[in-house]
Amino acid sequence: MEMSTTDIVRTAAMLVAFAVAVSRGRKIWMMADAGAVLLFGLGWMVAPGILLEQMTKGPLDELHLYISRSYGAVMVGSVVTWYMTRNSGDVTVSNVLLYSRVVGITMQLLAVAYCQMNYRDLEKGGWTQEQIWYGVFGGGVWLLGNLYHSARSDQFGCFGQRNDRVSFVLRLDGFLCLLLSLFEFAFPDMWLSMLGMKSVDGIHLHMLRCFIAVMFMSALVSTWAPVFLKDEDKRNVLLGRMV
Repeated sequence: MEMSTTDIVRTAAMLVAFAVAVSRGRKIWMMADAGAVLLFGLGWMVAPGILLEQMTKGPLDELHLYISRSYGAVMVGSVVTWYMTRNSGDVTVSNVLLYSRVVGITMQLLAVAYCQMNYRDLEKGGWTQEQIWYGVFGGGVWLLGNLYHSARSDQFGCFGQRNDRVSFVLRLDGFLCLLLSLFEFAFPDMWLSMLGMKSVDGIHLHMLRCFIAVMFMSALVSTWAPVFLKDEDKRNVLLGRMV
């Protein structure tokens, strides 16, 4: 893929921003992560058609836009949890948030690789090479930052779970979302067919997998949140899920 001047400039800017954010420590990185995810989430919610047109050649319909907006919505919801727990003194919270990002971003990168191998044909979706920059390069940088700070942790926290109402809701939410996410990520066409969507293409299937990858992130956080020390942090996880 030939890179234009614009591509080179934004790639360099991303690398510089990445290097600065990573080098400033875990808390700064997590706030930079939250800020970037918030911007992308709002972009997918407000202007999904514009973003998709930069990465696809196929015709877009209302289902494409709906799934893309849903993708943006769950990204914004995850940011709420990250922001509300930013000052938590419990190291378990940041460890879980970083680990969930590593797993979810890895799922998104797998989805990008799969769609590049199978949905490049216009009849199947028409994803372009520009999607590689957005999906692989951007996602790869995002993954490395979270993986770096997750791997550097020498404190793991984790406290005993209590059988309180908040923990029960979190465990139930985490279990159901993990179960549904695994099924939908593996069989997106079957899931859409069950919902009555008969005519789907590679754009539908890829965006659904991206949406599910972020849902899986949130499900992991819900699953681990009952071991958080403070009830306030648990409630902030629920707040992000409701948003």
